[in-house]
Amino acid sequence: MDSSMYLYDVPPVLMEKFCKIIDSGDDSLGWRGLAARIVPSWTEVRRAERLEAIGKSPTRELIWSWAQQNKTVGDLVKVLEDMGHYRALQLFIPQGRNHRLVITYSDVIEGTRHFHQDMKISEGSFSAVYRVIKGNETFAVKLFKQVLTHLLHTVLHL
Repeated sequence: MDSSMYLYDVPPVLMEKFCKIIDSGDDSLGWRGLAARIVPSWTEVRRAERLEAIGKSPTRELIWSWAQQNKTVGDLVKVLEDMGHYRALQLFIPQGRNHRLVITYSDVIEGTRHFHQDMKISEGSFSAVYRVIKGNETFAVKLFKQVLTHLLHTVLHL
């Protein structure tokens, strides 16, 4: 989803899913945690409490009020990241090719178990390919073979 999209343009079905997730959370991951980050006054929090008491979604009211300030999906994503609410974030962050994952060298070492033979997928003249598992994702890593310098000089000078 485009991060510059205004919240009031988010499809209602998606916003309903979001509200259910936040409404079902408690404390810092619930609507009160959201309110602490986006509501300018406690008057709106009290109004949300009254809505909750009669069975309506406090999150819907908070988000609708916040959206009237021309807030975007990007603004909401920042708030959800600050809250650490990864379940709700999944609704707004694109998955697949646009999703970037950072893999460090230590992740590669750990994921290949120090380039253990059991993790090797294939091997060629110049490289070997290993399977790396990080979290619930699987990646392929190519390890180029190093050629001894004197062997290379011998081959080149023949």
